Amino acid sequence: MPHSGFSDTRRFGHRIRFDACSFDHLTELPNRRRHVVDHRPVQPRYRTNRSAQTEDRVRVSGPRKLTYADMCLLGFMAVLSIWVSLEAWVDMYGRAIVDTENGQALFAPLVALYLFWVRRSRIQFIGYSPSVAGLLVIILGFVALQWGMESNTLVVWHLGAIFMLIGSLITVMGMEFARQFGPALVALLFIIPTPGIVRITLAEPMQELATELTMTVLDGIGVYAIKQGLVIQVGNPPIDVAIGEACNGMRMVFALSLVVFGFVFSAPFRTEVRVALLLVSPLIALCCNIIRLVLTSAVYGFSTQEFADSFHWYSGLAMIPMSLIMLFGIIKLLTWLDIPCMRWRLAFV
Repeated sequence: MPHSGFSDTRRFGHRIRFDACSFDHLTELPNRRRHVVDHRPVQPRYRTNRSAQTEDRVRVSGPRKLTYADMCLLGFMAVLSIWVSLEAWVDMYGRAIVDTENGQALFAPLVALYLFWVRRSRIQFIGYSPSVAGLLVIILGFVALQWGMESNTLVVWHLGAIFMLIGSLITVMGMEFARQFGPALVALLFIIPTPGIVRITLAEPMQELATELTMTVLDGIGVYAIKQGLVIQVGNPPIDVAIGEACNGMRMVFALSLVVFGFVFSAPFRTEVRVALLLVSPLIALCCNIIRLVLTSAVYGFSTQEFADSFHWYSGLAMIPMSLIMLFGIIKLLTWLDIPCMRWRLAFV
């Protein structure tokens, strides 16, 4: 009768099968074994010289890791681009300091650095990858810089300076850098001052809308106010509050847009959610501005002039935190409605 057995493999490359007579005589197993050699070849566990040579020929293609020399080259290219367009950079920040309507330029680099920081782990997949496309962007920026200066087109002049800086980064790190860190590069465009035609186009409608909505809210909460053009009179005796001119929201609309932009690209939101939040950013800015206008009008009507002026100043600083609270509220509302906002759902235990 055939007996049960087991097999073993030795370094000779053959499979040896051991047949035992019975499991009832395990103590006699070493003396009653019958060795049967199986000549079927066994796959060797060691690597042959041919396979080693084949693996040595395989090389993984891709950019090499950034070295200190590469970082120095990157810094040199960036500093050189800023030095060539230094006059445009000085003009952009000079306008931002003097004109509060362009104040977003002061913290646009901070938002860009923040968006770069949240994506810092992607830098290991980029490395040193020189690209001719970066040189083309630098040339395009230099042409825009010269043409904008000769034609006195400030927005093109400033845009050329930004393009030269972006091109210097792409020249060293390649187009993959622009793809992975695109939001950080786009945030640099907020440094450009608002063109005059855009300011004029948005100022008048926002002044009228801000005045009308403020009057509606003041009437609804029982505050006596009189509207004369873009001026609202509150209190007794009446005090003129030029809300339409001083608090039209133009000074904060681009700053709030920058905040919304930094918010939507700081988390892995879905593309449709990002687009929706960017489109709703003017509405968020309008809501924040209306809250500020109503409170400012009430303070001007029922307090001293000095306190009202201070309140008007500090309430402007509170608009950015207020907009962030509204953004978090919108995300919480969408989550409560079971509308997926992120690219993947997180499970909390």
